[in-house]
Amino acid sequence: MPSYTYADLEPLLPIAERMARGLCRRLRLPADEAEDLRQDLLTDLITRLLGFDPALGTLAAFAMTCFRHRATVLTRRACRERAMRHLASLDDPLPGGLTVGGALREADGYGAWMGQPTDAIAALERQLDLDRAAQALGEEDVQFCRVLARGEASPARKVGLSRTTAFRRLREMRLRLLAAGVSSAA
Repeated sequence: MPSYTYADLEPLLPIAERMARGLCRRLRLPADEAEDLRQDLLTDLITRLLGFDPALGTLAAFAMTCFRHRATVLTRRACRERAMRHLASLDDPLPGGLTVGGALREADGYGAWMGQPTDAIAALERQLDLDRAAQALGEEDVQFCRVLARGEASPARKVGLSRTTAFRRLREMRLRLLAAGVSSAA
């Protein structure tokens, strides 16, 4: 396989940038998503470079084909995600003469206003699980959980633990939560 340098791939960067901006416009995405789309297009191209044969065409033509194929995949994914949101207008009629806006309570939250189902029983169970988890964990465990939730690079070091001690504490926390009746989310 031939190796490519930055100089070989540099002319493809503006092509990827234009394709990403076009995708943003077509998909009605915020302009700041263009950089993520550009990186996605370039990453896909890099993974496909093994399949490039210079005897069949130029690198720019190969890149455009890869960009178009990836753009199609990204467009389908965005459309699928939008279809799963179940967006509803507050003025949509319901059986019985009510509208969606008239049937929703303010206490149901923003998710209900966007057409997502609300389940008071599930919310109550979540609250009960959180209460049991808070009772099962000590203050130092809560601090460790906060650092883990923030996604720090080395959470054990942030709370002053060795990696071995951190993994042992995690295992112990899981066991205490399980004993308290709080099961794993995944």
